[in-house]
Amino acid sequence: MKLFPSLPLALAMAALTPTLAAAQDDGAETCIAVPDPVVSLSYGSRYTDESEDRSDFDEDSNAAVNEALGPIDDFIQELASKANEAVRGDQAAADCVTDAILQWAEADALSELETMNARISSPARIAGIAMAYLQVKEAADLDPDAAETIDSWLVARARAAADYFDRDAPPGSSRNNLRAWAGLAAASVGEAADDDYLKSWAAHTTAVIACQADEDGALPLEMARGPRALHYQLHAVAPLVVSAALLDDDGYSLFDNCDGGIHRVVEFIPRAFENPELVTEKAGEDQTYFAGDDELASFELAWADAYLSLFEAPDLEAFVEEYRPLGNSKLGGSQSAIW
Repeated sequence: MKLFPSLPLALAMAALTPTLAAAQDDGAETCIAVPDPVVSLSYGSRYTDESEDRSDFDEDSNAAVNEALGPIDDFIQELASKANEAVRGDQAAADCVTDAILQWAEADALSELETMNARISSPARIAGIAMAYLQVKEAADLDPDAAETIDSWLVARARAAADYFDRDAPPGSSRNNLRAWAGLAAASVGEAADDDYLKSWAAHTTAVIACQADEDGALPLEMARGPRALHYQLHAVAPLVVSAALLDDDGYSLFDNCDGGIHRVVEFIPRAFENPELVTEKAGEDQTYFAGDDELASFELAWADAYLSLFEAPDLEAFVEEYRPLGNSKLGGSQSAIW
């Protein structure tokens, strides 16, 4: 499977399509209003001090984290949207994405992570930026010096995350969904910058997480999250599947590891929603999805298209159908555009 197989054809078609050509000439309308680069991050936990399973939000703390991450997440959404336009044939959109990322790279954004919570949550943001960059790098009119600046910045950020999760992350975070997102940062940056170390680290990390799956596909560290266990299982599935799919052409048979650990993790999702008792028994509590506190959202299932691009999975296909179109900015935006 080749990532973004439609990109060369889309760009060729764009040259022959007057409406797209006109859009490409109007750079002022298509480019991103780049926010000031966020260099430093410092915030605490979203959860109350009394929440042993890290499932009970502290309203004020949660709001503070969202405020700190909001500008970054908004930027990633803009990058993903423009990257998807590029994949569909808009050359100007490709240039907008690289120009925007270059400004953050030149400022060495996200290089000063001052708290543990900033360090464990930033890799998902690095992944989102890298997934946008990966879609447009070959199509953009990017000079070698600019490409080197972006590549070096992303590699430095992804390697810093890898080092943190290997050396300093808390025991749970070093093996749960948070490490899986660091794995996706490494996989996407590794692909974009052709960094073999990051690809290898991403492959190892994906195996570390997937090989914990029990015979049903549940991840024990996520099942320990009380009423939000299924939420965190979903949060782990996304980077596991997309990392494995990204690395599939690099000689890493990650879907085969641990007797198909990732396959079991994927298959657990539709089964859990069809049979809530399966999760309740493992987590020891009713899940927020089934108690009416949460609603399953399209972005939580966006990884399905990467999986379905490689494997036939009728149960998963049927399960996600009502949630289409599938998209998640940290996975690169519109999944149909990518996979």
